[in-house]
Amino acid sequence: MPDVLKSIAISAVANTASLAIAAWVFDHFDVHFGWFVVAVVLFTALTVVLRGVVISTVNRFARGYTILGGLVLTFLGLLLTEVVVPGSGFSIHGWGTWLGVTLIVWAAGIAYGEVDSVQPPPRARR
Repeated sequence: MPDVLKSIAISAVANTASLAIAAWVFDHFDVHFGWFVVAVVLFTALTVVLRGVVISTVNRFARGYTILGGLVLTFLGLLLTEVVVPGSGFSIHGWGTWLGVTLIVWAAGIAYGEVDSVQPPPRARR
């Protein structure tokens, strides 16, 4: 599987799990199944693109900035997803819910980044 497709697949799994957990934990985060699929696809596309932009522009040693940037990008990804997906299918209400959902999805993104950044072992030459 090409690296880009593998990265997108891992991201989609992490986003599916994190959004489902956040919807289960927070009463004011409403997601309905059909729109959940759309939201995961949209959010995954946004985060893969935004992650690529951040990785290519931010110094890898600026850990503090990447943590804060990751939180901001997660929030922006959720906000854009909520704007695009109808309120009847995906909605987050209240600042506490926004904060909690952002933190859960961001934490899953950190875990995804660790899994996705692991380099495969070199292939043995024949």
